Amino acid sequence: MLYKLIILFLGIVKNKNLVMKITKNELISILSKQEKGTFVNLVTEIIVRMNKKRNPYYGKVIKRSKCNYLLGVEYESRVRTNEEKEGLNPDFKTEKNKVGQHVSKCVLFNEKTRLHYVTVERFDEIKPNVEYLFEGNSIDKVLFNDFIIKYKESKKQEQNKKVHVISFTIDNVKELTLNKIKYEVE
Repeated sequence: MLYKLIILFLGIVKNKNLVMKITKNELISILSKQEKGTFVNLVTEIIVRMNKKRNPYYGKVIKRSKCNYLLGVEYESRVRTNEEKEGLNPDFKTEKNKVGQHVSKCVLFNEKTRLHYVTVERFDEIKPNVEYLFEGNSIDKVLFNDFIIKYKESKKQEQNKKVHVISFTIDNVKELTLNKIKYEVE
């Protein structure tokens, strides 16, 4: 009978993701153990950066994103590989990371802000599922789009297929699915 229960349990685990509630420190620990490039699904919530002047939405709009990313990025190596594939000289050099110091392959720590970050690579072919929330309710981006601070794409990579590396503060990560286990961060 015990044997059948174990087989049943393994069948459930094999076909469905386990869900575990974890703390931010446990999330940092899980991410710190990642040694090789692995795809993950992240759900993040970030306050949208906007201009403050005459803006009724300032500091009140949250961007909730769900997307698959590559965890454990070798940024310089990835850019050089893309340069080489496009017939360019693979001589890209990374600058000093402004977010923080690596404490593991994908976790950074900023000594000044005392915050941990997770670094991932986003691919243009994988579009995030994005929802904007204003005071807990869904809101159309058109209503506040004029207030959003526009980002400029880096000109440091010469190749056509750019490597897009993003660093999220651990505080902004709400869910992580890794190796068929879904972690919900409390």
